[in-house]
Amino acid sequence: MAIILSRCDNIFFWGVVLFLASLPSGGISFHFAKHQLVTARRRSRNHFSRSCKRTATPFMTQQHAHIAKPTKNNDSSSSFRLGYVTDVEGNLDYFLNYVKQSQVLIIQTMTRDEANNILSFTLSLASEKKEDCYFVYGGDAVDKGPGDIRLVRALVDLKRRYPQRVFLLVGNRDLNKLRLTAELSQEDMNREVKDIPQPHWDPKAPSLKEYLENIVQQKQQKDKDNTATTPSFSSSVDALNTRVHRLNYMLQHTLGCPNTFEYRRQELAILRNKGKKEITDDEVVDNFLYEIGERGSLFQYLQCANVAVVIGNTLFCHGAVDQNTMKFVPHLQNTKFENPMSKPPPAKLADTVEEWVASLNDFLREGLQDYVKRPHWNGERTSRGGESLMALQNRSAMWGRSIVSNCYGDGGCITTIHATKLRNDPKRLEMERINPLVFEKVSSDPKDPIVSKWLSNCGIQRVIVGHKPTGDCPAVLSSSYSGVEIVSGDTSFSDVSAPDKRGLAVGIVEVVGFSSVDNQLHLRGTLSNGNSYNSKFYRLHSGNKVDESTGDPFLGRHIQPDDDGDDDWWIKVKTEDGHYCLTRGKGRFVEYRHIEKSELLNRF
Repeated sequence: MAIILSRCDNIFFWGVVLFLASLPSGGISFHFAKHQLVTARRRSRNHFSRSCKRTATPFMTQQHAHIAKPTKNNDSSSSFRLGYVTDVEGNLDYFLNYVKQSQVLIIQTMTRDEANNILSFTLSLASEKKEDCYFVYGGDAVDKGPGDIRLVRALVDLKRRYPQRVFLLVGNRDLNKLRLTAELSQEDMNREVKDIPQPHWDPKAPSLKEYLENIVQQKQQKDKDNTATTPSFSSSVDALNTRVHRLNYMLQHTLGCPNTFEYRRQELAILRNKGKKEITDDEVVDNFLYEIGERGSLFQYLQCANVAVVIGNTLFCHGAVDQNTMKFVPHLQNTKFENPMSKPPPAKLADTVEEWVASLNDFLREGLQDYVKRPHWNGERTSRGGESLMALQNRSAMWGRSIVSNCYGDGGCITTIHATKLRNDPKRLEMERINPLVFEKVSSDPKDPIVSKWLSNCGIQRVIVGHKPTGDCPAVLSSSYSGVEIVSGDTSFSDVSAPDKRGLAVGIVEVVGFSSVDNQLHLRGTLSNGNSYNSKFYRLHSGNKVDESTGDPFLGRHIQPDDDGDDDWWIKVKTEDGHYCLTRGKGRFVEYRHIEKSELLNRF
């Protein structure tokens, strides 16, 4: 990191250093004195948020590799930069757009076929200096695009090359694929259709039998002019009871991704240099099973990943830290992928965040080992390996204590009046004692003083998560509320009118500063309307201190109702043209508004 001083500055600087170093024993060492003075001068200049420079990365074509040299961070006052993205869900175009704008990642190599389809790519950190760049992928790597395999391979490769600076988190979409091995096994295929239950967490979802009956009815409607050759109703259901239909049923009605089967066919066609029609249904099923097997890229992702990670003053997980999930560590053997009859006791309640995170990550490792040892059901069909990890991502199975699937966010905001009313509804709270399903669709409280106090006491000043879509840019709770900044970064439903549900939007989440414990949140990117934004939040640093002299005081705040009763708006980001983007909503409905600073001043 370069320190640039004038000639007079140099004379003064070295004079002070030599004086401090000459103090008697118990004083200050030469190197320490130099370090402290440099740090103080650097901070006083307040060059806190200059960007790392990076080079444009040419793409490789026709199997020829181009290696891009990583560019070092030349900003003398920002020696720490961490990049974060989450819930890409197989959307390769979105991820590459993110990397293009990232100041942490660069594309090192890329291969394309003759049709210009991407076959593979490798990533690098933008700086090779250990203290400069870190990257966290927040989970949910698969399901919503034709890039699952290639994305996961690139992330795993990056993690293995930077094991101490790149961190992958498990999301519900990553963990829930562990189900496939047992539920598509021959033993399960031999079961009668009527014996396959509907998903325990969704009473409104159809059972497998109902799903197949619906397919039969649709087919009969199409073939009504040829009823003489139509098979009997029951035999038609039995004929459709194949691995292909079972997997499609699971994807559509138990995993929330109805297009994933065809996305996988599309990706396999690219990787195998075939037409889509040449990839058979059985090949698609086989690949899903292969990817979650020991040699598959998704399983390797899980092996490289964590449930939670702490980097300096920031905690990362996929879901949410609330009064239900904080400190809680589940039992490996007694945690089942089902609705428990009563609230299961914890294996332990961790005293500190450090202990909690370490225990959850141990739980993941042990669960994967269990999955490898016994991937199928036991003889009584009461247990299977890895079941505890399937439960970990399921709210009702965890009795509302899923750090993977509990979530902040509602209506594109970090929280709303509607979410608060639902969470605090007395009847719902009363049912928490006896019914695990009442935790579904409830958003966690980002302002919870009990949670904030525990996090602060453990040195955590920021929590960054994904899982719940929050509109076309990340949703943030300002640290001014509780001392802990909450960031929810899932933008997978930025523009529901777009084919990929993202449209023009891309969100860049970075933590930038002097160190991992002295930094501020930067949000950059493009909104769904095409407007660019660049927003900086308060600086958080040692001793749970918040420096309100840096950052925009309006960001991450809930504004007061105006004279017309216009309420529940949250200030999310500031656009490049000087306007503030406000959001309000309920559930999946999101409403946006752009106003000038002068109007905001009247509301505070």
